[in-house]
Amino acid sequence: MARKTTRQHSQGEASRRAILEATLRIAGERGYVGTTMALVTKASSLPASSVYWHFGNKDELLADALDHGYTRFTDEHPRWTDLDPTQPLLDEVLRQLSATSRALDDEPGFWRMGLLLALETGPSVGAEPRDRFLRVRAQALTRLTAWWTRALGDADPTGTHARTLAQLTLSSTDGLFLAHQSDTDEDLTPLVHALAHGLAAAAQHLLADDGQPRSRRTGRRVPPVRLVVAEPDSGRERLLRAAADVAGESGYDGATISRICKQAGLPASSLYWHFKDKDDLLAAAIEHSYQEWYVAQPAWLPPTPGTAWQDELRDHFRVSLRSLADRPIFLRLGHLLLLLQRDDPPAARARFVGVRRQARMVQEQWFAHVLGDGAREGTSDALALLAMALSDGLFFSYQLDETTWDAEVFTELVVTMLDAAAASPAASSSGTR
Repeated sequence: MARKTTRQHSQGEASRRAILEATLRIAGERGYVGTTMALVTKASSLPASSVYWHFGNKDELLADALDHGYTRFTDEHPRWTDLDPTQPLLDEVLRQLSATSRALDDEPGFWRMGLLLALETGPSVGAEPRDRFLRVRAQALTRLTAWWTRALGDADPTGTHARTLAQLTLSSTDGLFLAHQSDTDEDLTPLVHALAHGLAAAAQHLLADDGQPRSRRTGRRVPPVRLVVAEPDSGRERLLRAAADVAGESGYDGATISRICKQAGLPASSLYWHFKDKDDLLAAAIEHSYQEWYVAQPAWLPPTPGTAWQDELRDHFRVSLRSLADRPIFLRLGHLLLLLQRDDPPAARARFVGVRRQARMVQEQWFAHVLGDGAREGTSDALALLAMALSDGLFFSYQLDETTWDAEVFTELVVTMLDAAAASPAASSSGTR
C-alpha cells in the first residue's frame, strides 16, 4: 500500500509540473488575459479535472507557475550567491553577469511572465500573480544586496550603497534580458562587459568622497518632461490612445477591435477608415507615441564647446529617465509585444524593433562623434546598446519598484556606467555567449 501511495504521489507531482510548464509557455505567448485554463488543459495533455485538482483558478495557477519557474531557474543557474574577495570586483561582477547571459538561452519563462505582468495592469488582471512576482523579485533583490554587502565590506557600514547597487544590478539584468528578446542572434558579450565595468565603476562612485551621487549640470536649460499630443480629439488619435490603454490593461490578445472602439467611443468602421486591422493600429500607436516622446527629449546634438560629453549626457538622462514616470505608450506597448514569444509575432512587434534600432543608431552616432577617431571599433555601438539596456531596465524598475526609485540617483549612476564602459578596453570585445 505504501508503494502505491508513493507512486500516486510521484504521478501527481509529475502532472503538476507538466501543468506549470505548460502555463509558463502559454503565458509567454499570450500574456495574462490570453492564458486560459482551457488552453493549459490542452497544452498539458491532461484532463481538466486534473488541472482543477491542483489549482483552484487561473490566478493561483499563474502565481504557482511563477514560483516554479523561478525556483527551477535559480537551481539550474545559481547567480550572485558566491564571491571571491581575493579577486578584483570587476572580475567577480563580470563572472556573475556572464553566467546570467548564458542562462538566457534556457528560456526563463518566469522572467518573461513577470515583466509582462508589469505591463498588464488593468482590472481584468488578477493581483495574485503580480504579487507573487513582486515577492520573487524581492528575493532576488535580497540576494543581490547580500552579495554587494560582502563585496563592499566595511566601506559601506550602513548597507545603503549595497541596496542601491542591488537595485541597479537588477535593472541591468532586466535590460540584458530585454536585449536578448529584441534580437536573440546578437552577441551580447560587449554589453555584458560594458555592464560589468559600469557596475564596478558605480560602486566606486558611491564610495567616493561623501558617498553621495554627485550631480553636475551644464547650465543648459532642460526642457520640461511632457508628451506632445497632436490633435488630441481626432478620431485617429482617440483610436491610438484607446489601443494602447486596452493593450496595457489586457495584453495583445485581450485588445480586441470591439474593446478598442468602445474605449475610444467610436464605431468599428472608424477604425477601418484609418487602419487596415488591429495590428496596423498597434504598430501606428507605437510609432506615433515614440515620435511624441522623442520631440520632448533633449536632442542628441554635439556637446557645447568646453562642455564634457558626460555632462551633456547627464542632462539628457535627467529628462529621459524622469519621463519614464509617464509610462510612454511606445514603451508599454512595444515591450509587451517584444516579450510575447510567438511563432507568428504580430507585425507591430517589428515596428517596435525598428523604433529601437532607430534610437540605437542615433545614440551610436552621438557616441562616435564625442569619442572621436581614437575610439576603438565597436565602442560606440556597445555604448548605445548599454544606454538602451539601462533605460529598458529602469523603465521596468519604475513599474515594479516605484517606492525605491530615485531618478536623480540613477541618472548619475547611468552616466558613471557609460563613462566607465567608454574607457574600458573590453567595450568593443566580441565572442560567443
